[in-house]
Amino acid sequence: MITLHKWYPMVDATGYPDRLDAADRRAERLQAELDTAIKYKKVKDKVDELEVELYNKNAQKNVLELEIFTHRKLDLYA
Repeated sequence: MITLHKWYPMVDATGYPDRLDAADRRAERLQAELDTAIKYKKVKDKVDELEVELYNKNAQKNVLELEIFTHRKLDLYA
């Protein structure tokens, strides 16, 4: 008996992407996205720390200005 596969053998085409290639590309893309997300998170954390530091310095400056320019009355009868 002659089967169809004998006359028309199945040969995989070369040069075309297959599922493994797509999975590898997706894994590389996701890893690159994760790396950039981690980098941006580190930058954002650093900026947040600097913002808090600037806020604290500004608040300390305001407190010092209030202490310097506040007119105090002397209690001469104490």
